[in-house]
Amino acid sequence: RLYWVTTAALLAVIAAGVLDAFAPVLGVDSGSVSSQTPDGVVLSVDYPELTRPALASPFAIEVTDPEGFDGPIELAVSRPWIEVWDENGFYPTPSAETGDDRWVVWEFDPPEGTTFRFFYDARLEPARQTGVRGVVELREDGLTMTSVEFETEVRP
Repeated sequence: RLYWVTTAALLAVIAAGVLDAFAPVLGVDSGSVSSQTPDGVVLSVDYPELTRPALASPFAIEVTDPEGFDGPIELAVSRPWIEVWDENGFYPTPSAETGDDRWVVWEFDPPEGTTFRFFYDARLEPARQTGVRGVVELREDGLTMTSVEFETEVRP
């Protein structure tokens, strides 16, 4: 009987791995959303679409301005989304940071060239069992230029 129970358990794990290739079952799955301002600046966000507690999950923001950056880049992330993560670091480090009950706002020095990339290294809180909606806004002087919305689903 132990042989059959062990064999069945191993087959279940293998089946879950095969099934994960077609539908999210194991690990972390990523999604991408983007939007564009009327003057052609593109905001793109790669986010964890599905994750599990305590797993490191990718979160990256890219801003592309075809004319380059002549001032600081201001990014706002919804506080309910960012609070479910245990932060390990972010790259590059913001030159300024503020926040309120709804938003965490980072300001970055302008990069050379036409593309700014930000990476947030974090893992989902180990006790988190429910998903959360997120929003990222690209702002200028505190006003929203464009934004994207997304949702991270959590499975046990």
